[in-house]
Amino acid sequence: MRMAATNMLDLNDDNKGDKKGVLIPSPYLKHGSQVQHSQSEYIFIDGVGSKQRGRFEMCFIEIGTWYSVGATIGIMRGVHCGMKIVLLNKQTGTYNRTLLLNSVLKHGSSISEKFGTLVVYYSIFGIILEKTRGQKDDIYNNIIAGTSTGLLYRSTSGLRSCGIGGLLGFSLTAIYSLISSRIKMFEDIRETIIHFKN
Repeated sequence: MRMAATNMLDLNDDNKGDKKGVLIPSPYLKHGSQVQHSQSEYIFIDGVGSKQRGRFEMCFIEIGTWYSVGATIGIMRGVHCGMKIVLLNKQTGTYNRTLLLNSVLKHGSSISEKFGTLVVYYSIFGIILEKTRGQKDDIYNNIIAGTSTGLLYRSTSGLRSCGIGGLLGFSLTAIYSLISSRIKMFEDIRETIIHFKN
């Protein structure tokens, strides 16, 4: 189907106001029937639309989330410690408010930085293991990354503290992997039952 479009151009002179407009066809609005696009004209970024994001994409969300969790815990701890100091000192209102704010800022920043640093280490080890071993969402990658994170984070405090950090990292990631694998198993069973009924 050929679309013919015209554009009306009004040619009015200052001296002759009675002159009618002249119809001039616009070359930009003509499309022949042979110009038909069978493909989509949209540009999609690589990786967009996939059902599952990679570990590199997810690490930024994890870092921000755990940094916020650390800040929340630190603020609550800062309010608790600050209120204890304020109740013991019994100073003026301005002095008490300054003590409380200092306590909140001190505890909030220190705990959020610890949480953020731990998750950055964990993400770096996880990405390296995923690229090296080539297995995505593997339980062993999570456990190795958690153990390495604990070892690296406590490595400057001595051998005993380093071992405790590695053991703590191993325990936390093993529990997390166990829980997430159970949840995934239950989701697989549920999907199998739903597909079986349909």
